[in-house]
Amino acid sequence: MRAGDAERLATLHRTAADGDPVMIVHGPGADDAFVDGAYRTYGIETALWEALHAAGYECVVFYSLHRKVYFRDEESRRLARPDTARDTAKGTAGDADARARPARRMRPGFSGPLGDRVVTPASTAVLDREPGGAPASAPPVPGRPMSGMSDAHAVMTLDHLMRQDGMRAAVVVLHAEEVLSHTVAGRALATVFAEWVAYRGSARNKCVLVSRKASLAEVRDFVRDLRGFPALEEWARQLGARRGGPGRVGEPGEAELARLVHVLRLTGRPRLLIGAWAELARTVRAMAATAEPARTWEQRLRSLAAAGTPLDGAVLRERGWVTSAASGRQDVWQRLDGLAGLDAVKEHLAGMRLLIEAENRMRAEGRGTAEPAAHHLVFTGNPGTGKTTVARLVGEMYRELGVLRRGHLVEATASTLVGRYVGETAQKTQAVIDGALDGVLFIDEAYMLADQADGFGGEAIGALLTRMENDRDRLVVIAAGYPDRMKDFLDANPGLRRRFPEANVIAFPDYDAGTLAAIALGRLREQGLTWTPGLEADLRRAVEGVHRTRGPGFGNAGAMRDLADDVKRRWVVRTRADVGRPLEPEDVPARLRAHLRPAVPELPVLLGELDQMIGLGPVKKAIRDLVAQVRLKQRRNRGEVVAPHLLFLGPPGTGKTSVARIIGRIFRDLGLLTRGHVVDTGRADLVGEYIGHTAPRTREKVQEALDGVLFIDEAYALARGDDGRDFGREALDTLTQEMENLRGRLTVIAAGYPEEMRAFLAANTGLRSRFTVQVEFPDYAPEELVRILESMAAAEGYRLPDGTRARALAWLAAERRAHPRDFGNARTVREQLLPQMEVRLAARTADAPDADVDTFLPQDVPDAAR
Repeated sequence: MRAGDAERLATLHRTAADGDPVMIVHGPGADDAFVDGAYRTYGIETALWEALHAAGYECVVFYSLHRKVYFRDEESRRLARPDTARDTAKGTAGDADARARPARRMRPGFSGPLGDRVVTPASTAVLDREPGGAPASAPPVPGRPMSGMSDAHAVMTLDHLMRQDGMRAAVVVLHAEEVLSHTVAGRALATVFAEWVAYRGSARNKCVLVSRKASLAEVRDFVRDLRGFPALEEWARQLGARRGGPGRVGEPGEAELARLVHVLRLTGRPRLLIGAWAELARTVRAMAATAEPARTWEQRLRSLAAAGTPLDGAVLRERGWVTSAASGRQDVWQRLDGLAGLDAVKEHLAGMRLLIEAENRMRAEGRGTAEPAAHHLVFTGNPGTGKTTVARLVGEMYRELGVLRRGHLVEATASTLVGRYVGETAQKTQAVIDGALDGVLFIDEAYMLADQADGFGGEAIGALLTRMENDRDRLVVIAAGYPDRMKDFLDANPGLRRRFPEANVIAFPDYDAGTLAAIALGRLREQGLTWTPGLEADLRRAVEGVHRTRGPGFGNAGAMRDLADDVKRRWVVRTRADVGRPLEPEDVPARLRAHLRPAVPELPVLLGELDQMIGLGPVKKAIRDLVAQVRLKQRRNRGEVVAPHLLFLGPPGTGKTSVARIIGRIFRDLGLLTRGHVVDTGRADLVGEYIGHTAPRTREKVQEALDGVLFIDEAYALARGDDGRDFGREALDTLTQEMENLRGRLTVIAAGYPEEMRAFLAANTGLRSRFTVQVEFPDYAPEELVRILESMAAAEGYRLPDGTRARALAWLAAERRAHPRDFGNARTVREQLLPQMEVRLAARTADAPDADVDTFLPQDVPDAAR
C-alpha cells in the first residue's frame, strides 16, 4: 500500500498481493469514493487498478455487463493484444496492413460475434471515468465501446486472459450482482469460475469480483440463491471463514473524512464553510461514528455549501445526520455522569480511564513495553439497567482515549453469531466481527453461547476468541447478561477468563425505587401528559411495591416504560380521549393496586381473629406488641418497613400453624406482604436425596411462598446430619441466603420445641440474626383444651353436657400425665379424643334408631389413661 492511500484500502492492497486466484471485494467501501493522503479523490476502479499494479499485475482488464471489456491504461490494452500496439503506431497505414493480413483465428472450440475471427481490442477500449464524475488516475485509452461484443465472447476473452502464462493478468468484474444475475452466458461463466478457483496454489493471474454486499456471508447467500455458481459459492464460504475479512473495504474513518472536509473547503464550488473550528475534530468524529460512505458525506457537505450553511455538530444533529453522543455539547464523561443509579459503574469506568491515560503517557515517554491491560468487559445485571447505553459510551470513551479508531457499537446475540449448519457459524461470526472492527461488539445474553458450548455455540466462542487475539488493537468485546448465567459463559472456554479478567467484570445493579419512579414519570412527561398529586403519590407507592417484589429478570427501565404506557392507555379510556384532563389515581393499573398502602384496620379488627382463639395469652401479647411496633414505624415513615421472620417455640398442638396463617393475613393488611398466603413445609419437602438436589428443592418452596409466609414445622430436623452428608444443613444454608435476598417479600416462620430450636439456630451463624422475633407457645391448660373440644364438636354439630365436659377434663389431665414429653395439646383433642368419642357414640346408638346422635354423653369419653 502506498503511503498516501486512504487508510481503509490497506486490506485491498493486502488481498491483491495474496496468491488467491479469485478475490472478492465487498463491504461499504466497494462502491464508495476515497480521499487519500494527497487529498486526491477517486473511486473503486482506480483503487483496484492501483492496488493490482502495485501487486505486480501487468495487465488489468475491467468488465461490466453494460461496457463489456475495457482498460484503464495503454499498457494493459497492449499486453492483452500485442499486435494492437503496432497498429496504433502505424496509423491508417497500419489499418490498411491489418486489412491485408489474414485475420487471426481463435483456437478450436472458441467462437465470437464474427465466428472464429479475433476481434481487436482497440475497438473495445474506452476511457474509464469514475462513478460520480471523478477522473481516473490512469492515462486514458483511445477507442470506443464494441457494441457487438456478446456476453459469451466477453467471458471467453476474460478466460483467455486468466490462462495467460507469459504475463500476470488481473480481471476485474464490476457490479458482480448484476453480472451474475443477468448475463446470458451464465453457464459459461460458472464453468470458468470453477476452473479459476481450481487454479489455487499455481495461478499467477487473478479475478476480482466487486460486490456491494456488506459481508462475505451475504455474498455467499446471494450466490447460493442464484443456484448456478456452486464453485463460487464454496469459494465465498472458504474466504468467509478466514480471519480479518479478506477483501473487505469498510467505511471512512476520521482522518479520511477530515480530508474530505478540507477538499470541499478549499476546492468546492461553492466552498464549504466551517462553523466552529474548535469543534471541527469533534464534528468529524461524530461523522465517522455513523459509518456512512464518503459519497454520502460528500453529497451532504455539498448541500451545506450550496445553502451557505457552515458545518458544525449542531447542524448535523438538526438534520438527523449524526446521532452519536460524541456530537453533543456534553462529552462522554459528562453524559456518563448524568446517568442515574449507576454510581458503581461510573466508578469502575473512571478507574479504567485513569489506567489507560497512565499507560498512554508512559508509552509516550518510552516507559514500559508490556502489553496494555485488557479492554474487553463483562456487564452483569438484569434487563433495563443501562448496559447497552453504557456500552455505547464505552465505545466513545475508548475512541477518545485512542484505544479504538471509531468506537461505534455493533449489537449481537447468540442467534446473530450461531449458524444452522456446519461452517455457517464461522462465517456469521466473522461477518459480525468485521462490522465491529475499530469499535465495540456488544453481545447481549452471551451466556446463550455457553448453552451450546458443545455445538455451534462453542464454534462461535472459538472464532470470537481468535479474533479477540488477532484484532486486539481493533476490537473491544462487551459480553452482557444475568449475573449467575454469565459465570457459565466465562467457564465455557478457558480462553474467556483470560480475555475477560475479573477486574473487567462490571455489575449493573437494579435501579432503586426512586429512580424507577422518576423514569416512569419522565416518560409520561415526554408524552405531554399532566397529572394530579394523588396520581404521582400512588404511582410512586406502586413502583416501590414493584421494586420490593421484583424477581429475577426484572426489567428496570423497560418495566417503567411499560408501566407509563399502561397508565396512558387507562387514562385515554377513562377520559374518552379528552387530552385536556390530567392523569388521576384511578389510572394506576389494577395489577399494581395491591402495592398501594391500604387503610390499615384498627387493632381490634386487625387482631380480632387472633383474639378469638382459645388461650394463648403470651402469644397474643407478643403478636400485639409486634403489630404495634410495625404500625409505629409506618407512621414515622423513616425507611422501609419489611415483614420480619419469626420463631415459634412450643410443643405440638399449641396453635402454631393457625397463628402462622393469621400472621400472613395481618402482614398483608399492614401492607408488608402483597399476598399473605402460607406454605406449610418441613424437612421432607426441602431436603433432597442426593448431592445438588437440596438447594433447588428449597428454592422451589421459597418461590412458592413468595410474597407470603413459609411455615417450617419441626424446623430443628434440618439441623440433623445425614450420615455425614448434611443435606439438611445445605437446606439451611440455602434458606438463609434466600431470606436475605428476598427481604421484604418473604416471612419465614420456623417452629418446634424450644430446646431443639436452639440447635436449629446454632446450625447456621446467619439464622439467629434473621429471626428477629421469638414467640413462646405454652401448653394449653386442661380447661382450655375442653373449650377447644367444645369448639371442635360444635363445628361438627355436636353438644357436650356438663358431665361429658367433666369426664373429658379428667381424660385430658390423665393423658398429659401419661405422656408429658409428646402430649399433643389441641392436636390430641382433634386426632385422638374427638374421634374416639365419635366411635363410642356410634357404637352406643347403632341399635337405637330413636337415640340422640348429636349429644356426647359421659360414657362416650374413653377411660382415662392409668
